[in-house]
Amino acid sequence: MAALSLTIFSSKPTAKGEFPIFICIYSKRSRDYIKTEYQLDDICQWYNGKVVARPDATMLNKRLLYELKKYKERLQYIEDQEYYSAKQLKAILTQQDKIAPDVRTFNDFMRQRIKEKIEEGKSSHAKMLEDTLKVFEAAEGDVPMILMNHITIEHFDRWLKLHGHTDGGRQIRLSHIKARVNEAIKIGILRCDKHPFAYTKIPTPEPRELDITVESIRKIINADVSHSRQLTLAKDVFLLSFYLGGINFADLAEVDFSGNEITYVRKKSSEHKRKNRQIIISISPEASAILKKYVGEEGFIELGYKYTMGNLQRYINKCMKLLAKELNINGGSLTYYSARKTFAQFAAEIGIPYPIIEYCLGHSIKTSITINSYVRVKPYQADAAIKRVVEYVNNPEVFRPYIEMRSQIQMMLM
Repeated sequence: MAALSLTIFSSKPTAKGEFPIFICIYSKRSRDYIKTEYQLDDICQWYNGKVVARPDATMLNKRLLYELKKYKERLQYIEDQEYYSAKQLKAILTQQDKIAPDVRTFNDFMRQRIKEKIEEGKSSHAKMLEDTLKVFEAAEGDVPMILMNHITIEHFDRWLKLHGHTDGGRQIRLSHIKARVNEAIKIGILRCDKHPFAYTKIPTPEPRELDITVESIRKIINADVSHSRQLTLAKDVFLLSFYLGGINFADLAEVDFSGNEITYVRKKSSEHKRKNRQIIISISPEASAILKKYVGEEGFIELGYKYTMGNLQRYINKCMKLLAKELNINGGSLTYYSARKTFAQFAAEIGIPYPIIEYCLGHSIKTSITINSYVRVKPYQADAAIKRVVEYVNNPEVFRPYIEMRSQIQMMLM
């Protein structure tokens, strides 16, 4: 059975004449040592495994016992520890110190993850995590890892409700916290008999009514807004997203439009997928007519504004609201995301298979149907779907009988 104890090397002082304190690992008749951050000025300050003859001896002993307890707790989770040598046990016991150094609290762990996101170039995700951490600290303060349990999470969820956070807001905050909790459990710095989210259900908010009607999008297409730069920008960017299968603005801004088709991986979800799936879509004549106004020599969109990406998105959404008020659409409520939602809604109404819609949107196919493991959506199918949606917008009456018949069949099957 492995054993841990505190010790020093009385015959091996450092170059400064100090004596570092080690945690000795004894197993299978072998020894290895983990160096602590503490050291003594004189050998006589160590007696029988404790610090003595120092003004701060009591405090140092408490800290050393905490370090020893930390490694003993890790040791008890190692199965069949008697089969490992002292050197092997040292590697196991110190592994998480290398993965997450200087982590004392859950807040520290969150900050480390935010720093990693920034280094990976994912500043928008890092900003969202920073916002979540601010909310968490306002509710719970600095939480030691040992207190990161179901009681803390339940209290945090109640705090969110009492402070007026919507189901959508709670979903975002709790999802961020749960993801970090799972990471901490995975690397071993958080141990718990019950998962901290065992009794807390992450809410699923009702989908927002962001899509608009066929009549409304026809208004946008036919509107003459040449008198206003803001309205022209709103109209063109909205229709570009719609004609390109609901492409997100972050992807639209980085796609190369120099050819007859676009190829991209959805930026928002690329880090969450095990395999990044390329989306290949042909540029329709309707989209091409708009792109001629904005695509520069290098093939990328140039809208003529010097905003940061985040500020540009906010400005475009502001222009969208002006367009909605100008055309009396959706009660004056319109966002860039409305184009994506509207495309998906129209495609579903006219019977486009869900896997093809999800391909256009850049989603993974969330179904357990076996056939989806063998069959994949091809770009020409996405092109056909987009063409059909555009035809629906241009001639809605032609599709009306089919939509009504399809609705009746679906009701009969329910």
